[in-house]
Amino acid sequence: MIKLKVAELRKKKGISQQDLADVLGITFQAISKWETNVTLPDITLLPKIAEYFDVSVDELLGLKPLQDEQYIPSETGDKDYWNQRLNYIKRSRNSLWNEDYMQFLIEKVWNITKPINVLDCGCGYGFLGDLLLPILPKGSTYTGIDFSEKLINYGKDYFDRNEYKVELICNDVLNYKSTKQYDLVISQAVLRHLNNPLQFLSKMISFTKDSGRVVCVEVNREFENDGLYIKDMNYGFLCEQPGFRKMWKNELESQGRDYSIGMKVPDMMKQLGLTDIDIRMNDKVSYVSPDSSDYLQKVSDFIETHSFNTQKTYEDSTIEQFMNHGMDRKEAEGYCVRHNRISTFIDQNINTLTYTHVLGLLITYGIK
Repeated sequence: MIKLKVAELRKKKGISQQDLADVLGITFQAISKWETNVTLPDITLLPKIAEYFDVSVDELLGLKPLQDEQYIPSETGDKDYWNQRLNYIKRSRNSLWNEDYMQFLIEKVWNITKPINVLDCGCGYGFLGDLLLPILPKGSTYTGIDFSEKLINYGKDYFDRNEYKVELICNDVLNYKSTKQYDLVISQAVLRHLNNPLQFLSKMISFTKDSGRVVCVEVNREFENDGLYIKDMNYGFLCEQPGFRKMWKNELESQGRDYSIGMKVPDMMKQLGLTDIDIRMNDKVSYVSPDSSDYLQKVSDFIETHSFNTQKTYEDSTIEQFMNHGMDRKEAEGYCVRHNRISTFIDQNINTLTYTHVLGLLITYGIK
């Protein structure tokens, strides 16, 4: 789809529709029709318009981002964003862990045999506390800290009905000054959203006792994007990600947001002085079919967390955001086509859907 950039370029240049019309030898009414998408310029005018604004024809037609277009940072590191994401977090967390694998880590890998104090940085509503406390030695405590008031308040209501020792703190991890240190400091799917993950990890280490353990659970987007198979859909199509590498590279260079962070955490831990660093891969793989227990709930959660209950249009803000972050229009529209085909397929096969989904969470840990 063509999305002409004449209005944007004209306003940047500080000229009126009549000024541009005079340059091109046409009427200002023609300019107005271009800017309201009523008509497009004659093809013979495109090079002249592009030369006047010092852009390429593809940029003029909105097929590629404007070179000097201001990068708009992702909001996923902001408090307001997560205040609106409680439903997503609640629905997505059950597909992250097999409880027995966490038990294996605690008992066999980390050899935790005595009560410990746990701090969860970027805890959300405290999902990890709910997972860890029944497995940890009796007498262990869980403290969670998150800057989202909505998530913390939900967590407080949830743990009020729980017999474990839990404290949830609403604060920004980077600004928080702890009065105590902890035996185990953990974060899950937090570093991937941050502009400065090394600073966050350094703060986690400052909360850790000497000889305490720091744990980071993160994804690598390359793994994640290849981790979905839906029966009767082409797996190659499901894995397509044209433009994503360009977008990830641009986000890293422009914002510091790193979607390969899961692979880099071990080196970051080493850089910050941790020892005995190792890494495991979470063994959780979701296979869902109509004879699965709680089938409809699992499918509902899957649809909701991936927004497969919506159709994206060419006017969708996703396209503009992806282009602003480095994709061209064809790549951004291709993402929307892929999303819409999956959404439609799921809607048409809601009672017979069968899929395999794996995130490939990487669990990195080291000793202070």
